[in-house]
Amino acid sequence: MPKRGENIRKRKDGRWEGRYITGYGKNGKAKHQSIYGKSYFETKRKLLQAKEKLIAGVLPDSCKSMSFREVLFLWLDNRRIKLRPQTYAKYFQMIEKHLAETIGGHKISKIDASYLNNFIEEKLNHGRLDKNGGLSISYVKTLVFIIRSAMEFAVTQGYRQPLRGEIGELPKKKVDYPVFTLDEQLRLERYIHSNTDTAKLGVLICFYTGLRIGEICGLKWSDIDFRQNILSVRRTVYRLANQDGCEGEPKTKLIVGEPKTISSYRSIPVPSYLLPLLHEYKESSLSEWVVSDDGFGFIDPRTYQYRFQRYLQDCAIPKRNFHAIRHCFASRCIEVGVDIKSLSEILGHASANITLNTYVHSTMEHKRGQIELLETIRGSK
Repeated sequence: MPKRGENIRKRKDGRWEGRYITGYGKNGKAKHQSIYGKSYFETKRKLLQAKEKLIAGVLPDSCKSMSFREVLFLWLDNRRIKLRPQTYAKYFQMIEKHLAETIGGHKISKIDASYLNNFIEEKLNHGRLDKNGGLSISYVKTLVFIIRSAMEFAVTQGYRQPLRGEIGELPKKKVDYPVFTLDEQLRLERYIHSNTDTAKLGVLICFYTGLRIGEICGLKWSDIDFRQNILSVRRTVYRLANQDGCEGEPKTKLIVGEPKTISSYRSIPVPSYLLPLLHEYKESSLSEWVVSDDGFGFIDPRTYQYRFQRYLQDCAIPKRNFHAIRHCFASRCIEVGVDIKSLSEILGHASANITLNTYVHSTMEHKRGQIELLETIRGSK
């Protein structure tokens, strides 16, 4: 009896037939070829030989003419079920903007490592669509990930042979994220307390919990347990490209979806300092959302970002991204002695290394205080 998954069967005419994939059409549909034998074992041997021949370099004509553009979109469709909607939309947009009409026009079987490295260097130096310089290293790293993954997919599907040579590593660049000084943070808090509303309350919550902007926009009053003083992150709000929209419809749409990762589902102790304010606003709120736009619905993260910039301007604080609050929270926690494992879980990271390498910034005040500790040596002497 043939084993499951071998694609070998006995025909009505007494012969054995083995089928294998030789490539894929433009619509992603598999193309098969058959070989025949007098017995199951003869057919199995012929089937193995045919597959080895395919891997060794005898590519079907349909694969030889396939463009990298086709492969990129087949790879993306193949991964769709594994990707978060916003990640899928991000990859789709990057492929359309930077890969499909350039490198995508080449035959998949003809692309080599040298060409890919030149293409990546070009993106780093002159990749911006407005012709004003190159793309950021982090953006190009994502492009490289897409290219590598699509090339590996092409090899496993029999579209081409393994890539000869290696795609070069991109230079590492340390990004210094601007963190609020203690004076700036206190100035902003005084401003919030002087004329509080739900939007300003959300900023205050983020300063003491480290929530992302999408998470605070998706926070409901039911997510706050006032008996145990715990806040639970269960959803996030994000803007997604409206790929299925008809002409005349908005290019993007707002989605209330699941948190960023499995680790992002988390419970955070609420500082006692915030509890009276939260109680007060919960009692008077007509909305289920903690930060509401019109008094009832949730707020658009983009709108919230604009409001945050107004708050900074009113406080004479330099322009910062909303995400700087999260960096500030992590740094303050380290400064006051919060252990890295607890901080990592509060931030919703998969590991403490992510927290240390990405979110912990030592302010100049803190560095100065650490250096002053050297004075204790003189005292001991």
